[in-house]
Amino acid sequence: MKRHQRTRKRTTAAMVVAGLNLAVHTQAQEILGGLEPLVVTGSHFVEPLRNAPVRTEVYSAELIAKAAARNLAEAIEASPGVRVATDCGNCNTQQIQMLGMPQQYIGILSDGLPNFTGLAGVYGIEQIPAGLIGGIEVVKGGGSVLYGPNAVAGVINLLPRDPNESGTILRGQMSNFTEGNSFGRGPSYSAMLLHDYVNEDASFKATIYYNHDYLQPVDLNGDGFTDISERRLHAAGLRLVWQPADDQTLSFDYMLTDEERRGGDAGAAFERSPDTNIIAEELFSMRQVATVKWDGQLNENWAGTLAYSFSQTDRDSYYGGLGAFNTPDGYHPNGTPFWAPGSSTGDTGYGETLDQLHFINALAIHQVHDQNRFTYGAQYRYEKIEDTAASATPLTDSFSDVGILAQHRYTPNELWTFEYGGRMDFHSNLDQPVFSPRGSVLYTHNQDLRIRGAVSTGFRAPEVFDEDLHISVVGGDVQAIRNASDLDEEKSLTFSISPEWQINDQWRVETSVFHTSLSDTFVVGGPDSGGAGVQLRENGSDSAVYGLEFNLGYFADNWDVQFSWVEQRARHDDPFEVFEADGGIDAIFTDRYTRSPESMGQLRFTHRGSWCDTYMNLKLTGPMDVPRQQFASDGSLVDQSLERSDWFFNVDIGLRKEIQLANDDSLTLSLGIKNLLNDFQDDLPSGAYRDPGYIYGPAFPRSIYAGVSYEF
Repeated sequence: MKRHQRTRKRTTAAMVVAGLNLAVHTQAQEILGGLEPLVVTGSHFVEPLRNAPVRTEVYSAELIAKAAARNLAEAIEASPGVRVATDCGNCNTQQIQMLGMPQQYIGILSDGLPNFTGLAGVYGIEQIPAGLIGGIEVVKGGGSVLYGPNAVAGVINLLPRDPNESGTILRGQMSNFTEGNSFGRGPSYSAMLLHDYVNEDASFKATIYYNHDYLQPVDLNGDGFTDISERRLHAAGLRLVWQPADDQTLSFDYMLTDEERRGGDAGAAFERSPDTNIIAEELFSMRQVATVKWDGQLNENWAGTLAYSFSQTDRDSYYGGLGAFNTPDGYHPNGTPFWAPGSSTGDTGYGETLDQLHFINALAIHQVHDQNRFTYGAQYRYEKIEDTAASATPLTDSFSDVGILAQHRYTPNELWTFEYGGRMDFHSNLDQPVFSPRGSVLYTHNQDLRIRGAVSTGFRAPEVFDEDLHISVVGGDVQAIRNASDLDEEKSLTFSISPEWQINDQWRVETSVFHTSLSDTFVVGGPDSGGAGVQLRENGSDSAVYGLEFNLGYFADNWDVQFSWVEQRARHDDPFEVFEADGGIDAIFTDRYTRSPESMGQLRFTHRGSWCDTYMNLKLTGPMDVPRQQFASDGSLVDQSLERSDWFFNVDIGLRKEIQLANDDSLTLSLGIKNLLNDFQDDLPSGAYRDPGYIYGPAFPRSIYAGVSYEF
């Protein structure tokens, strides 16, 4: 794959850091996934999961490995009610949905710190290799003031690995799609080399790693254009942890990822410059993330946190093709357009984007006594974006937010635990500061029956969001999203109540009722709503997202089965315009959130056998409304509608065999099938003027994989 004939800006940032941080994550990592997991995300304090007033789900590195997940996007789907949606049929950008809301409402953290910029949100969830994740904590809804105002739907916190001894991991996996045409560019594969160093007293730990991942392109409907884009990812980095004393920890993390992504014309077209293809979306993304933290106990009653995180995403892009920028030179007898050999769009379609994020977190924790703990803090976030593209309106913006927060944990007795507080945010794009109170409560009737409740407020200020940095090519027209000049902040109020009952040693049941109200909801208008090539983000009516989550689990000595069901609704008070009227074609309005399923189910089975371990995950995705436009062979619009999707039943199965070798070395073999029933979208759009936004259902068709891991 050829890089664009352009100079890529490579900027490195010098990082100067000082600080203290409270939570010693080594403790949480040792027990993660065990009978009594420890959590840290909800309150920034390491404690047993059963004692946390903020509802938290924990997913261990072992579970992620059993699922044969390649990256964060595949790993996070283990959480009930969490869905990863593909938003573009050309480049296959993906985003996480939680509680019926898209990724812009979710805080994605690394070791408790946000480092996902607006640009990183476009492709970033596929650029974090699963083998580097020590565990995942998921907090749905609000309840804590520790995380920014945007985390309306909840928080996903990626915990770092914490090795107990020195060693090396060499891991590889190969897979192949059973459907479609990859034009000889398969199979897919991934490889990771990781080395841990731990000194004798475990006061110093170092991890260095390299990961390479390749995903083959696929044309599933035979129209000569990819339905799954080609992706090639390199990731490397290191983590250093030093504990000069038992209650002091200094850590440094650095990760560099470099991804090449190409979709559009398939086959030999991949070897040509993208400006000579009919449809082409080609991206070269380099992302750097660096974090320094100092965690420490100041005295018997006081602890503190100081941390600095820097992230930068640098992208060269091409969005477009001859179908978007050049008039056809003629038409074949079957009506499909063609362009003369040597045709090119020139510089049109190329772009460069640079996005930088600085985040500082300072917390002081005062443990007055067992009943009262106070947390005081200040957070600073600054983001700057420069986006230039010859085919769209240039975008340059910077914005900052200063948050002042206070939180009180009060435990009057063994029955009740209250955690409440507020944060005041001073956002550069708002005239007035915004106060956001939040609180949670835990009622422990006994060791087997608990009820959690939470109430939180939040807001989203007018900023540059991830979807603004992705250009769509729809029916031969290029579309970008921009904010309306009079866009006001969107405010939220969320509450939830979550009882859980440990029926006996094997059976456990949990339910959660949730409701989020949004005022001045952000809505994106139809094509050209903001002028030629621009979709305008405006304030719509108020809206609400509400539903019920039910979880039932049975846990035996060597096997367990867990069933989950989520029923949710997302409605606007007043219908908003999805598509404008075009000629004799009517406008389309709806009061539903589009691309948001109302029902989701999951059944996960794991068995730890003497010969091998078995993993099976069955995921059911219910119908959703999907906007669709259809175009004639000359690119003219012939129809637009909201299509109701089918039910999807996705089945993954896997086997793992661990073999103990001499000198405590181990060899692990894995084999499995993803999307066993090949339940995939059956009406994919086709042709030069297809609508790439008409995509839904599972991200990939059926694939077979085999892997090996050697630890020594």
